[in-house]
Amino acid sequence: MAEANGRAASPCRVAIIYHPDFSARGYPALKGRVAPAFEELEARGLLELEGVRVIEAEPADEELAAEVHSRSHLQGVRESGYYDVALLSAGAVVRGAAEAAEGRSLASFCFVGAAGHHASHDGFWGFCFLNDVAMAVTHLREKAGMRRFAVIDIDPHFGDGTRDLLGPDPNALHVNLHSGFGMSGSGGPNNLDIALPHDADDQRFLSGVDEALQAARGFEHDLLFIVFGHDGHSDDYGAFELGDDVYAAFARKVKAAFPERVCYVLSGGADERVARRAIGDVIEVLAH
Repeated sequence: MAEANGRAASPCRVAIIYHPDFSARGYPALKGRVAPAFEELEARGLLELEGVRVIEAEPADEELAAEVHSRSHLQGVRESGYYDVALLSAGAVVRGAAEAAEGRSLASFCFVGAAGHHASHDGFWGFCFLNDVAMAVTHLREKAGMRRFAVIDIDPHFGDGTRDLLGPDPNALHVNLHSGFGMSGSGGPNNLDIALPHDADDQRFLSGVDEALQAARGFEHDLLFIVFGHDGHSDDYGAFELGDDVYAAFARKVKAAFPERVCYVLSGGADERVARRAIGDVIEVLAH
């Protein structure tokens, strides 16, 4: 499926980057949510909206992965058995970032079969194999001449891999809303860590979101990445105690602050019901 309904590539409200292999070949803890969440979009009629475009993901270039990760890292990913789906997942983010950054869509939402924010230059853990955001940043700098990028990561597990790769970069802002688990403590010129309590509720979380968005407003950037982990839901495996309504509220806040040039990157989360609700609600906000 190059595009839903065979529509021509034109500016749209949201581009959804997807591939059925994410559910067929993805990491076991993550892949079970992918097809149900996509089916939820169909059930809500979102894929038929004029402002929604579905694009089939293609694998990222291996040369791009080699620019971001060490040779030993890539060999380890090959040996893990998830190299192909990791390349496909990173390719989804590279494409989604380009769609939003280059103005073909106001926003994008990238499904993945393997996550990325725990993948550093020379290591990986936590269902993450290739750092999709860092690869997309590298691609846009090389191919589109873009320079400055902001990242807001709402997965309750600290995005240590992204911090390793982008934290020292003066042209990147890296904001984490996290529970403290896995925090690297590494510094950098434009890093903000918003540590929330393990039992953070919707109100406390959204207060942290306001702080993160304020930081992004103060940092001129070509594209904002949202590392979207829904594992902070009370029914999922993360540390927060978030409810069903919080992700729509979150997406509305992001859209009000940044109505364009936003790329959502799926990250942690395993519960199928939560994925249906969270992903469906976010894309519904982006689609209208």
